[in-house]
Amino acid sequence: MLNDELAAIFEEMADMEEIEGRKWQSIAYRKAAASISTAGGNLIDLYRSGRLRDIDGVGEAIEAKIRDYIEKGKIEKYDEMKARYPIDFASLRKLQGLGPKKIYALFTALGVKDIETLKAALNDHSISGLQGFGEKSEESLRKAVEVFEKYGANRRFLAEIYDEIQEIKKKLAKSSLFEDLEIAGSFRRMRETVGDIDILGISSNPEKGREFFTNLDDVAGIISSGPSKMTVRLKNGLTCDFRIFARDSFGAAMQYFTGSKEHNVQLREIAISKGMKLNEYGLYEGDRVKAGSDEATIYRALGLEWIEPELRENMGEIEAAGAKRLPRLVEYGSIRGDLHTHTVDTDGRNTLEQMVGAASASGLEYIAITNHSKGLKVAKGLTDEGFRSFNRKIDSMNEKSSIRIFKGVELEILKDGSLDLDDSTLQEMDFVLAALHQGVVGDANENTARVVKAIGSGKIHSLAHPTGRLIGSREAYRLNFERIFEACKENQVFIEINGYPERSDLPFDLVKKAREYGILFTLGSDSHSTKDLRNLHFATAIARRGWLDKESVVNTLNADHFTNLIRR
Repeated sequence: MLNDELAAIFEEMADMEEIEGRKWQSIAYRKAAASISTAGGNLIDLYRSGRLRDIDGVGEAIEAKIRDYIEKGKIEKYDEMKARYPIDFASLRKLQGLGPKKIYALFTALGVKDIETLKAALNDHSISGLQGFGEKSEESLRKAVEVFEKYGANRRFLAEIYDEIQEIKKKLAKSSLFEDLEIAGSFRRMRETVGDIDILGISSNPEKGREFFTNLDDVAGIISSGPSKMTVRLKNGLTCDFRIFARDSFGAAMQYFTGSKEHNVQLREIAISKGMKLNEYGLYEGDRVKAGSDEATIYRALGLEWIEPELRENMGEIEAAGAKRLPRLVEYGSIRGDLHTHTVDTDGRNTLEQMVGAASASGLEYIAITNHSKGLKVAKGLTDEGFRSFNRKIDSMNEKSSIRIFKGVELEILKDGSLDLDDSTLQEMDFVLAALHQGVVGDANENTARVVKAIGSGKIHSLAHPTGRLIGSREAYRLNFERIFEACKENQVFIEINGYPERSDLPFDLVKKAREYGILFTLGSDSHSTKDLRNLHFATAIARRGWLDKESVVNTLNADHFTNLIRR
């Protein structure tokens, strides 16, 4: 958490320095923020060992600020700047079209300092008259606020809090006060974002169990407390319900609190139709408990196969479970390679050697390095010659690497549907991801025609982050996915499931739809640092939520079989 806190502070300081026209200071703080947020080590450990300067971008001045924050709990310069700029930069920056200077312009002219005051200005139609804005800007901001409130206002990315919540569970387990512990809710269903946390436990001493939980460093305060349930505010900002159940009810509780609500409603209706009652304490036939200690027995008593938590969204899983037709989902441990990564040669933060080393250390058998092509200038995309030079480096590394490195590209689909590199360059590539990043319009037919033309080129292997959404800041592109899925099937082009938290793209409902076309999928972490390689786990979660089995995911193949599959 300390890494995230300081990265956020330095990001804000960069915004404030930019407002005051100090370009190089702003760049320095942004670099430090990026390095700290992706650092493999805990800042406390680096502080104690005197190695804070090992972090890229941390020099004497920034090291001093980190030390002040660790030792005193504050950074004086940050507090001074925040007094001048009492603005919620973190939230406002998530709105598409708002950078630091525009945020400051809204603050000085209209007193806008957070989402609520921005909404008030939008309702008053007072933004359109400001210099540098206009009616289109006002309408765009209105839509951006709607997207933020729908996806990003009160929820956190699963990937962002996943390790922290698992660590809380480990701390509870080490206390020896609990016979069993599980995390339920949307966290267990592996939804891309999480609004709150549910932890369920079994304990013979509930009072001591509750006391131990509330004394954890992760707990900021108690909201409510009772004999078997308490609600706390975690230091990460989320609320957490902590419930203690008897052994005989634990399976029923896990089923009930895992959800989803729609899934549970349908299960209760099935129970009623069979003359039974289902709640968080058990499945009852009259006054007799028919099942409750484990989930599988409850599902079996209702005439269903046990349903994996990721599937519980009332999207046909109950009917499939009744007909014994549930898929055998791809396992988290079966992914052998990462098929979407970047290096410092474009917009990544780590070198080729570092990315390959981290992939090998994580147990992967292969990695595709897919730097951006030249058309995406904001990401420092490589030219044809740049790729030829980079590919020679990969060839050299492959001679001594413990894992296979595939020469790849995240290739721009241009405005007319053509591709961003010469044919001769593309022929060098082992793996070609095609992507839309720029020039996307409001017309679904135009956007779709552009994508379909690229799919039909015969030069791409997979379509990267197909909807283009950024959760909390940008809605999905307008596209006709039936036409896209048909084109992928006809041209034997894969579709990517991108595990980068803000993207989480293809969304699980479209994965399930694409599955019906018999399309194969690639999983990619979209890593821009070694730390991001963990995103592959969350791409796998989306694959599972989309009903995919092992055979539908090409990353489950070993390096030789994958090579044979993509060779044209």
